[in-house]
Parts: sequence; structure tokens; C-alpha cells
Amino acid sequence: MAPLKIDTHQHVFPSMLRKAMADNPHLSVGLPNPTWTPQETLAFMASNDIEISILSCALPLTVLAQGNVVKAASLTREVNEYLASLRTQHPTKLGFFASLPSLEDTDRCIEEIQYAFDELRADGVLLFTSYNNKYLGHPDFEPIWRELNTRVAVVFTHPTIEGARENSIHEPFTIPPPLLDWTHETSRAAVHLILTNSLRRFPECKIILSHGGGTLPFIAGRMAALQTPLCGKSETEFLGDARRFYYDIALVGPPTTPLQLVLEFADEGHVLYGSDFPFLAAEAVAGRWGLIGDEELLFKTGTAAQVLFPRFAD
Repeated sequence: MAPLKIDTHQHVFPSMLRKAMADNPHLSVGLPNPTWTPQETLAFMASNDIEISILSCALPLTVLAQGNVVKAASLTREVNEYLASLRTQHPTKLGFFASLPSLEDTDRCIEEIQYAFDELRADGVLLFTSYNNKYLGHPDFEPIWRELNTRVAVVFTHPTIEGARENSIHEPFTIPPPLLDWTHETSRAAVHLILTNSLRRFPECKIILSHGGGTLPFIAGRMAALQTPLCGKSETEFLGDARRFYYDIALVGPPTTPLQLVLEFADEGHVLYGSDFPFLAAEAVAGRWGLIGDEELLFKTGTAAQVLFPRFAD
């Protein structure tokens, strides 16, 4: 049987998000918002030989709701029900990661996890790398991790636009955060989960790091050597924890050297394909795969995704 090309890092940008972004134009920070329709997703998949896509909303809805927790919860529910409707229309082609309110809003967050899994049958959840400058291993978030651990949840992590305006307000030339800062955000969140021992305390969660883990595969050896006096983990323990994450390869390479580093660093079966469509145009996705993709990579990523999402294994 030929391996499936399964895209675990693909986004939606429906009308309710376009409106929310129009109300918060500063959050774009120099990057244009993409056009998007469900039909474009299906056409993109067909043109790039992608059999299955796990869709997600890459925008923190609490930020878009301007901190209004009730509005954020309502927008989150609207997005999740929309994603579930797309999955229902195309159950063999589409899955989705449910969005959540801010992890600081514990009760609403757990309520949405329960609704997403029990009623909407989500394939996992999306967490952002930080919430109000609290990274994912913060003790305030433990009730949420306990709920996710109980459900053996797949957790897709994505860097956040939170604080984008504050970081650029005095800078005459702004480097958009996705170009540089997001790689470090992903690395910081991952290291925070390791050093707070969250990975070991919630071992049933399968955590995906976006964009090849940011810079983590490159800096892991340095981190492993320097953290021991602070946190007591041996270098081997730190590196073992770091390799336990799943790594999607959205925007990793070309050149092929960064991709090779991710493939060599991650545990066997822990590398996933990701496109980052529609934030990366269909033609650019195709061009990148043409430079880095081959049957071996297709087999590795497709097999890993089918293990992680067994409903697509049949």
C-alpha cells in the first residue's frame, strides 16, 4: 500500500476570523492575511497530492476577542463547530485540531476540551506557545494538562502573535514575528515543558512542535549541557525528553540540511508533514516539496501520522 501524504499543519481562515482580524489590524504586523475558502483547501490538497489534512486555526482567539473572555469562548465555539462541519462533509479527507480559550480561563478551557472531544470528535487540540507570557509548563495550566492527559490527546502547538504590537511599537523597521521570533517561541515553549517536567507528568499527551521544533534540534545539545545545575536533569534525560516531541516539517528547508537535522534528532516515527497553507501559497508548498520530498520522506511522515491519528490508518 502506498504511503499517505498527511498534512498536520494546515490552517483555515474563514469569515469570522477575517472579521476579527479586520477589527485588530495591528496583529498582522506587516504580513498580509491570506484569502481562503474550503474549496481552496480541497483544490490545494488535490494539486499537492495530499490525501488528508488536519485543519487548525492559527490565530489566538482570546487576543482577537480583545481579552473579553466571554467573547473569546463564543468565538472559539464558533470556530470549532465550523471545523467540525468541514470534517463531517469530508470525513476521509479532513480532520481538525480544536481551538481553546486562553489557558488562563481554566473552567471554560476544560469545558471546550470536553465539548470538542465528546461532541465534535476533534482529532486533537491546538495550544499556543504562551498565554499572557505564561509558557505551557506554567503551574496554572496543570488542570488543563490533566484533562488532556486523561484523554490521551494529540496536542498541536503553534507560536503566537500575542504581544506583537508591544514588541514593535518603537521599532522603525519591524521584522514580522513569523519570520524570526516564532522559531524561538516554539523552542522556548518546548524547553519550558521539559524543564518543568511537564512531559513526564503528562506522558499520555502527544505534543507536536510546529516548524521543525523551531531551533530546538539545533540548540538541544547546548541546552542539555547548561541546564543540569539548574534543573537536575542529566544531559541524556534532557535530550531524551526533547526527542519525544513530534516535529512537523512545515517551512523546514530547503536547503535540506535543517530537514536532515530534524529527521536525525527526533525519535523514530515522530516527524510529520506540514504545509502551512494558506499562509504559505500552494505554489510555494509544491516548490518546497519538489526540493525536499521523496518516497522515503513520504513514507516516514505518512506512517507517523497514521499511528498518531489511527482513524486514518485503514
